[in-house]
Amino acid sequence: MKNRTIISLGVGLLLAACTSISSLVWAHGDEQHEKSAAAFIGNDLPAAQVVKQFHRALKTSDEAVVKQVLAEDVLIYEGGNVESSLALYVSGHMKADMAYLAGLTVKLKERQVKVTGDIAIATSLSHSVGEYKGEKVDSRNLETLVLKRQSDNTWKIIHIHWS
Repeated sequence: MKNRTIISLGVGLLLAACTSISSLVWAHGDEQHEKSAAAFIGNDLPAAQVVKQFHRALKTSDEAVVKQVLAEDVLIYEGGNVESSLALYVSGHMKADMAYLAGLTVKLKERQVKVTGDIAIATSLSHSVGEYKGEKVDSRNLETLVLKRQSDNTWKIIHIHWS
């Protein structure tokens, strides 16, 4: 029982530390960081091709491809909200995301795709400009996609975090 209490306390402290560290991003304000010389890594990997397919499908409103590359139990985190399945995304924000992207020019600034075993992590930074619903858009976008290799050796996106 004592070990369980110590482990629970340790996990609690770790979570508290991670939560406080993540809020540190606000302390940086408009601070500029050095650009990495390796802004594009792993973009020829099969998992990266799925990432490209996903973005192209959203931009061109290709619902079939979006459904093909997202896992049924995909988790999508955006703007403090979560959609916890492909079905919820398709019936929820997918069409709005497609309409939003249709009026924008998105310039990819960097993308790194790294694979460890059957998991791939793709991180991207992009800049979007254009217009949506009569409003000018000029935004910096950060994205993390987690992909999992399937039994047929294809890749599916299992987690998305947009900010």
